[in-house]
Amino acid sequence: MKKILLVEDNEECRKMLTCIIGYLGYDVIQADFLDGSCRATSEHPNLILISLDFPRMWGLDVTMSLKSNPQTADIPILVYPPWDSEDVTEAALNAGATEVLKEPFTLQSFRQALQKYASFDTGLTSELYALQ
Repeated sequence: MKKILLVEDNEECRKMLTCIIGYLGYDVIQADFLDGSCRATSEHPNLILISLDFPRMWGLDVTMSLKSNPQTADIPILVYPPWDSEDVTEAALNAGATEVLKEPFTLQSFRQALQKYASFDTGLTSELYALQ
């Protein structure tokens, strides 16, 4: 089963998204902003889904951290901001996000985004790092 790491500090949002992602057939690994990078390194998910918690911008910090780590740099990252803004989108893409999900997104558009990026196989990368 494909694994998706969900990095979200809001407990209610995390519960809701975990249910939806699980319903769509993925194994969900939950993390908050403090342990998101560690969980990505240890779990090697196929996709990382990160909330952009503005104005603190912790989501961007996690994204930049993951993209600068050779063990997680190749994992696609989808981010979702609390509002749609060109500045937010630009900042997220500059931080290394693969795509920005515009809210409100539908179940169908969410499913399509997960299918598009969760098909990425991180197994080979994980094995290569294990050999080092």
